[in-house]
Amino acid sequence: MKNKKFIMKIKPKKYKKYCLLLIIYFLIEITYFIEKQKKKKGISVCLCVIGKNENIYAKEYVNHYKKLGYNHIFVYDNNDKNKSSERFLNALKEEVQEGFVSIIDFFGYRGKSNNSQYESYYDCYEKNNRKYDWLSFFDFDEFLELKPQNQTIQQFLSNERYKKCHNIKINWLHYESEKENLYYENKSLFDRFKKPMYDNSRNRLIKSTIRGKLTNYWRGWQNPHSSLNRYKACSSSGNFVDTVLPYIEPPDHKYAVLRHYFRKSFEEFCKKLKRGWPEHSDQFRAIVDLINENKNDEQKLNIIKKFFNITNYGFL
Repeated sequence: MKNKKFIMKIKPKKYKKYCLLLIIYFLIEITYFIEKQKKKKGISVCLCVIGKNENIYAKEYVNHYKKLGYNHIFVYDNNDKNKSSERFLNALKEEVQEGFVSIIDFFGYRGKSNNSQYESYYDCYEKNNRKYDWLSFFDFDEFLELKPQNQTIQQFLSNERYKKCHNIKINWLHYESEKENLYYENKSLFDRFKKPMYDNSRNRLIKSTIRGKLTNYWRGWQNPHSSLNRYKACSSSGNFVDTVLPYIEPPDHKYAVLRHYFRKSFEEFCKKLKRGWPEHSDQFRAIVDLINENKNDEQKLNIIKKFFNITNYGFL
């Protein structure tokens, strides 16, 4: 009875006020609890990659990023539609079964704008940016190297220098062998190509690791190296850089590099050239140049003949 009298004494306005304060208190507690659980769980990071005719590199690539601590890899299989073509599932069956790799069917897809790479990046970000704190976009010939090397990708991204960054742009660093290899060797890329090409002009190009939960990140200019947005971009040192430009010059290799195995052996480069790659606008011209540059080298010419009908390219 006394409790009833006490409740009656509380004015309706004050009662509403107390309820509102109680609700706010519980919301703060719930938010705090969620943030605490996130910290326990750690940063979640995934990798998006598209490839074609790259089964021989897939295992090494996936294992590399697994060791760095990536939580998941989304592989966009851009091999040809015909049954005789390669399938990434054949090379990554174990990784798919254990749930570390997901393979997305992009068979024979060239994209609405003839840029399947850009469209795979767009698709991967739009479908997964709510599930992961960060998403990386690296190709099968790009291997992230962190400095110091004994850290995970989570430790790297947790650094205070990236606190205000939405996109971390990491520069390429091209690698080659001491002497040009003519043929593919069944060894790891790290063992085959140990010489960094610090003077390569293409080292200025970048690839991105992007925060999740950003609205309309990939937009406008259809370039896999950059996007027309207003989010803050940083170099690997955490310095703010131009958001739109697809390069950082001079290259910033202080805390991270993307080891880029672009050519590999001469045989592998011919195979890559026949397949084509997104950033090359004139595949035909590049093939003609390769033939003319090596027409006096019998060994290289035999490799070229293996991949191309040289009479179709004006070779004399």
